[in-house]
Amino acid sequence: MPTAIVLSHPEQLDRLGRVCPQALPAAVVAGDPCFDRMRASRHRRREYRGALGVRPDQRLVVLTSTWGSGSLLERALELPARLVADLPMDEYRVVAAIHPNVWAYHGALEVRRWLAEARQAGLLLLPPREGWRAALVAADLVVGDHGSVGVYGAALDRPVLLAAGEPTDLDPAGSTARLLRLAPALEPAYPLRRQIDDAIGGHVPGRYAELAAGTFALPGESLTTLRSLLYGLLGLPEPLGPARVASVDPPAPDGRAPTAMLVSTLVSALAGAQAGAQAGAQTVGGDPVVEMARFPATADRPWLAEPPGADVHLAVDVAESDLGLLESADVLFRRGPTVGFPAREWTASALADYPGCRVAADVTTAGRCTLRLRGGPTMEVRQVQQDGEPTGWEDPVAMEVLASVVYAWVVGGRPLDALARGMDVRLGARHIRVMATAPRW
Repeated sequence: MPTAIVLSHPEQLDRLGRVCPQALPAAVVAGDPCFDRMRASRHRRREYRGALGVRPDQRLVVLTSTWGSGSLLERALELPARLVADLPMDEYRVVAAIHPNVWAYHGALEVRRWLAEARQAGLLLLPPREGWRAALVAADLVVGDHGSVGVYGAALDRPVLLAAGEPTDLDPAGSTARLLRLAPALEPAYPLRRQIDDAIGGHVPGRYAELAAGTFALPGESLTTLRSLLYGLLGLPEPLGPARVASVDPPAPDGRAPTAMLVSTLVSALAGAQAGAQAGAQTVGGDPVVEMARFPATADRPWLAEPPGADVHLAVDVAESDLGLLESADVLFRRGPTVGFPAREWTASALADYPGCRVAADVTTAGRCTLRLRGGPTMEVRQVQQDGEPTGWEDPVAMEVLASVVYAWVVGGRPLDALARGMDVRLGARHIRVMATAPRW
């Protein structure tokens, strides 16, 4: 019989008494130090979201799988790739937290192989032991199974969707079994984005308050209780003062942005006097509006949903390793710092090397995108304020999408001089105003 059996809640005393009454004298209710640390980290939510590359206008989905029978990876191995493919990449981020036992039993190489397609499309992967607590604090939604991470997410008052779960493996009175009864299921046969948005938008604060109260006792006092227990067992004097509850470290995920994207663009207004004549046109100050959504260009995505009248094109980073994607690109762009190959030369060589490409764009210079049109001029596109002045701050995402904005405008046969007057771009919840001018070589 152990000297001490630590429990997180008095409810567990009843279950322990039913199965092993002789163990009750050794039982100690001490709460959960892991949950206390997450509660002590809530003020760092914005910091954690920043570490995961989540902007204020984006939603963070934490995908989690436990190990063994009925787990998400066993029942729905295709879900991570589907999730990142179905969600517009400028509006959502998806991060995966996989149980350490999965990593230990199958090995890191196998786990990464399972998730290779999803990671190529932008899935962030957390290390086996750290990062998941910070990710839960940062999350807008948890998609999981019958593992404990879902219970922690619910206890933090996060919306939860269940993509898997095996109730026969659980104690019906336990917290994970209760979560399986409380949380809605993610139905793979229906559109995932709609279910995710409904779960986030329809979440009622306090929905899992009873589950949390029945799982974690002594909130904020767990470390103090455990310290007293351990020093007593060791026969040592306990330090003065309460034990300090430290917040968790920021997450350090493994992942990168996709290098090939399907871009849906809809020009919903025409410039100047023509704007009012277009049926259903939306304008901002009479200027054209380009509505845009970007998705990873995964191999199994021929069905990209698009609004009537929208154009879908392929935009590819020149660093993409798939030659087929490069040769099929409508828009080619390069990111990151470069040395000795200026924008004027690079854009010309890109169009020469890839005859199918219509637009080549250099976004390596802070604050602007320099692009060259096939059979047309070279121009510089900037993000500006309503008065046409530069914004004064750097937005890498805005710079990257500008080439697609110009492509959408030109492919419809619209006049280039309208770009110099400015247009508004809607990228999810973001509104960006852009203007094209002659380049400054």
